[in-house]
Amino acid sequence: MRDFFIPPNFAEPAAQLRRHVNNAPSDIMVESLPLSVEWLTDFVAKFRQPAIGFKTGSKAHQRRAIKAWSQVARDWQTMKFRGAKNILATLAAATGFSPKMLQEALFNHFVVCHEGEMAEWLEAVKRERERSPERRVNHPALVFLVNAGNIPGVAIHPVIQLSLLGIPTIVKNASAEPFLLPAILTTLAQYDPVVASRCAALTWSRSEPALTETVLQGKPALAAFGDDDTIAHFAQQKKRFADFGDRFSLALVNPAHDKPLPNKLAYDVCMFEQMGCLSPQAILFVTDDWRQVEAFCTQLAAAMEKISRHFPAGKRTPAQSAVIQQWRGALAVRAAAGEKIILLTGSGTDWTVAAAEQFDLNERVAYRFARVWPAPTLAPAVAIVRQHQAKLQSLALGFSYEELRQIALDFPDLVDGFPKILRPFPGFMQRPEFGWLEINDEWKRLTTGLRREAGV
Repeated sequence: MRDFFIPPNFAEPAAQLRRHVNNAPSDIMVESLPLSVEWLTDFVAKFRQPAIGFKTGSKAHQRRAIKAWSQVARDWQTMKFRGAKNILATLAAATGFSPKMLQEALFNHFVVCHEGEMAEWLEAVKRERERSPERRVNHPALVFLVNAGNIPGVAIHPVIQLSLLGIPTIVKNASAEPFLLPAILTTLAQYDPVVASRCAALTWSRSEPALTETVLQGKPALAAFGDDDTIAHFAQQKKRFADFGDRFSLALVNPAHDKPLPNKLAYDVCMFEQMGCLSPQAILFVTDDWRQVEAFCTQLAAAMEKISRHFPAGKRTPAQSAVIQQWRGALAVRAAAGEKIILLTGSGTDWTVAAAEQFDLNERVAYRFARVWPAPTLAPAVAIVRQHQAKLQSLALGFSYEELRQIALDFPDLVDGFPKILRPFPGFMQRPEFGWLEINDEWKRLTTGLRREAGV
């Protein structure tokens, strides 16, 4: 396993590769590439080149890129290619996620990356450009994509989109999980080295800011995933960039008409150990009957237990276990003080289901900690959504068709407003459509190659 991918037509640094044994059960040997400012400066200068975009001859590139990436997606959905077990073991050792969880997560990433979906996305981008010919600009000659380490594969969709457009892209891997994207790009190079020649993935830590500055000096378009500190750091250096910072998701449900709903929500909570922006931080439950809350929590707990048997949580670190117990303890204290609290737990710290009349969504939870927040009517639940819309990534609506029609009349912004919020169905929160990144205005501008409108 390598923590880097450099296209075959570019020379690797002359420095000796660092080889060390991963702490995976199979003792897999991993290789790291020592980088220098001098080598990276030369690489950026040579790697930077005009994007293909929609210029003359672009259709041929798009056809072969779609074909190559669909073949990669097929391999990684099934994880039946040579070396797949080693990859899962290495990722499990790096992330703490179980191999079964990782395999399911990779399936979710790649299931929408089929030929039809990618071709439709490109056609939509082209139509957007044709609607505004006066705003067209060339796509950037280089994109610097800063990856996050909390969710394996978060950079897969943006890398594929940039690759379909033939935009040279350098990904800075997160030191916490540097192996997945290089492995995926290696698969791409096996199917089409020409398409892969415009993709690179390199790894260095935050303690080496000179390397980051070296890439930024190449004047790339910038896209960054990460926490608020990461986004603030890049905001000091670049006024406009596609920032995918701290966001979270909610579910708003009335489960009376959907018996499988607890199973669907348990899946959404458990995937990626609830650590990503698409994970529900709370389930807003529309009812004024606490007995319904108790019944729902019991059903949700049974679903969490079932999911945890099928997709084990992986090994909890002492710090993770301690913070879970801290969250549980705070609720127990509130219950002792007379609040209505429901607290159901699995074996050890595997999962938690908690219900309370009030939660602080500024305090984020993770590690399969489902918070059920009852609201007597839809109006106060919608008020919670509106209060947090600036940070909201997705909102899953669990209602019958008839209820959704009425909600659209009573609260039109909940269904049709909030253009920067995804609206998945419960059970599909971790599987957004291929073009979901376009809710970020700067990302949409980058991929469409359009100037900002006057005054925007």
